Amino acid sequence: MSGMNGIWGNMNTNNVSYLFGSSTRTNTAGGNMLGIDLAEYSSITRGSYSKLIKAYYAKYGNTKKATQDLASDNDTTDQRMNIKSYAEDLNKAANTLMQKGKDSVFNKVETKDETTGVTGKEYDTDKIYKAVNGLVESYNKYIKKAGNSTDNSVLRQAVNMVQNTSVNSRLLGKIGIKVGADNTLSIDEETFKKADMSTVQSLFSGKDSYGGQIQAAASKTYQSVNNSFGNRNSYTAAGTLGNYSTGNILDRLL
Repeated sequence: MSGMNGIWGNMNTNNVSYLFGSSTRTNTAGGNMLGIDLAEYSSITRGSYSKLIKAYYAKYGNTKKATQDLASDNDTTDQRMNIKSYAEDLNKAANTLMQKGKDSVFNKVETKDETTGVTGKEYDTDKIYKAVNGLVESYNKYIKKAGNSTDNSVLRQAVNMVQNTSVNSRLLGKIGIKVGADNTLSIDEETFKKADMSTVQSLFSGKDSYGGQIQAAASKTYQSVNNSFGNRNSYTAAGTLGNYSTGNILDRLL
């Protein structure tokens, strides 16, 4: 899949590539209020963000979305419920791969060579494949549903996911995961099980890993949609329940 730079290059006006920068960046003169960068807020309200989304989906396959007005939140209750459900499933799938200690799918198990009788410890590739395949399936359902949303906060997290996937596409390819033209993932079981499991672990284990970034985006989507229903509790990036944050409430108004 082509990188995101093509979009930035095509946006001759209202360059908004910084919208998808690290959340830990230094605040600019735009200031920061209640967790929202005011310069970022201004860019979104001017319509730059909407233009970015339209350009993105026009280029990467979702042409239906390119014809819609993305500045308003017109998702039906059923649509939001589906997005919330898919975000929750993706959050849980990513969390399965990020478990530590005795619950980690990357714990090695004892094996025995039937011919020589030699015992040793190896990764349980069947267990790891099942967990990664579960994430791939949940990811695809989420991307398809989120890509048809008119909610800016949902679209933003979907683009973040696709961007992170693009950045990691080379490593994903090494373990048998390919990125399709429609931004969905496919996994080849044979290639995956022959891959270096330490590479798989580095991709999906840890909050700063690819899997961790996917979980964080899914969690933010869940929280945003959940807040729209007036629910107080929501999932955090760690897979636990947390409360409203003022920034997330205001994000719904962008």
